[in-house]
Amino acid sequence: MESPGKPSGQIPTSRDSNLPSNATPTQLPSPVTDNDTDQDVEMTQPTVEATPADENTASVWVDSVKEGVKQLKKLLSMTKKRPDHAPKLTKEEMQSYIRNMRVYLLWLQHEVEPKPEFKQKLGLDKVLALYLPPNFPETLDRMAPDLSILAKEVLNKYEAEEWGKGFTDHEEEEGLEADDLGSAVATSRQSPDPRSSAHTEVIQLPPVPHPIWGLEGIMHGVARKTTKTGRVVPCLDTRYRNEKRDAKVFGHNNHKPGAWWPYQMTALFHGAHGSPQHGITGHAKLGAYSVVVSATSVYRDLNEDKGTELWYSADKSTENTNPVKAETSPATRSLEMSLKNGKPVRVLRKAGNTSDARRNPIYPTVGIRYDGLYKVVAQGFDTNKNNGVYKKFKLERLPDSENDGRSWEDVQKYPTREQRQHFDKIKDGY
Repeated sequence: MESPGKPSGQIPTSRDSNLPSNATPTQLPSPVTDNDTDQDVEMTQPTVEATPADENTASVWVDSVKEGVKQLKKLLSMTKKRPDHAPKLTKEEMQSYIRNMRVYLLWLQHEVEPKPEFKQKLGLDKVLALYLPPNFPETLDRMAPDLSILAKEVLNKYEAEEWGKGFTDHEEEEGLEADDLGSAVATSRQSPDPRSSAHTEVIQLPPVPHPIWGLEGIMHGVARKTTKTGRVVPCLDTRYRNEKRDAKVFGHNNHKPGAWWPYQMTALFHGAHGSPQHGITGHAKLGAYSVVVSATSVYRDLNEDKGTELWYSADKSTENTNPVKAETSPATRSLEMSLKNGKPVRVLRKAGNTSDARRNPIYPTVGIRYDGLYKVVAQGFDTNKNNGVYKKFKLERLPDSENDGRSWEDVQKYPTREQRQHFDKIKDGY
C-alpha cells in the first residue's frame, strides 16, 4: 500500500516569482526619511537577481519582520540626493541592499502570515506603499523595478487577509518544540557563503535526485538554514514555493489519515497545518482548520489524549495565574467557533522528544502524523498548577466513513519502518 505521506512527486516549478505585470499605480503617502542613512548613489545597473546565479543555492531571510521594515526604509533613504561632501555607496553596496530586500519581500509573500501588529506597530503597510508608483524612486525603478511589483503583491495579499485580523496569533501560542536539525558544526558540509549578510543566508539547495531531500524524498519542498544561534533548521525551498499548499482549508485538504511527515515544516509545505511551530491554525470567525498535539509539549499535563477522544487545552493554559478568568485569543476563539458551527478539525500528532520516558505510545515514534478529522463537541474549564483557570475543548474523531475509511488503528501504523529509516538519514544533510 502506498504511504499516505508520500510526496506528490510534482515537477519543479520555475524559480521566478510569477508576479503579474498589470499592477496598477496607487496614490500613496510621501516617502519615509531617515537622516542617519541618507546616501547618494548613481544607479544605472540592471536588476539584480533575488537568488545567486548558481542554481544550487538560494538566499533566504534569517532576520525579523521588524528588521526588514527598517532595511526597506534605509534603501529608500539611500536614493535621496545628498550634499556633495556626503559619503556615497558603491554600486556593489547598493546591489547588496537590493538583493536583501528582494529576498525579504519574497519571504513576506510566501512564508509569513500577516499579523495586525505588522500594520499597527511596524507600519509595514505604509512602507510597502512607498515602493509603489508614483512614489517609487526613479533611481530604484531603473535598477530594480521588480521591487515595486513585489511590494504590491505583498500589500495585496496582506490587505486581502485583513492583516491577519481574526486569524490565530502565533505569538500567543507556545509549547510546541521547534524543528531542529542539530548544530551547524555537526551538519554543515560547507563554509558560510561569502554572499550571505547580517540579514540573509545563502544556502545550498537539495539536489533534485537526492533520496531524502530531493523531488521524491520525504523532505521535498524543504531546505536547511542556520539560525543566528548556530542551529540548523528546516526552511522552505525557494524553488517550490508555488507547490506549497494552503492550509487554511476545512477538511482533509487532499490528505489521507495516516499521512506522515518528518517535521512540522514539511507538514506546512503540504498544507496539513498552517504553522511551522505553533499548535492551532484557524480563524476566530470561521473556526479551527487544524491542531497539533505534541507528545512532549508543555501542555501534555493539561491535555487528555485517548486517541479517538482528546481534551485539548487552549493556548496560554500553562501560564495563567488568574483563578477566575481564563486567557483568550483568536486561537481559542477559533476552537469556540468550531464548537458552534460543527466544522471538522484536522488533528495532527507530533512525536516530540522521543527520549522522554513519559511519551504516550499513541503518538508517532518520529515526525508528525495526520490522524484524521475530529469534531469539537464540548468546552470545559480546569485549573493549572498555578491555580489559574484555563479553557479546554473536547474533540472526538469522526467515523471511519468520514475519514477515508481509515480507522484509528490504521493510522497508528505510521510511520512505517521505511519512513523511520529515511528519517534517520535527514540529519546527514545533502
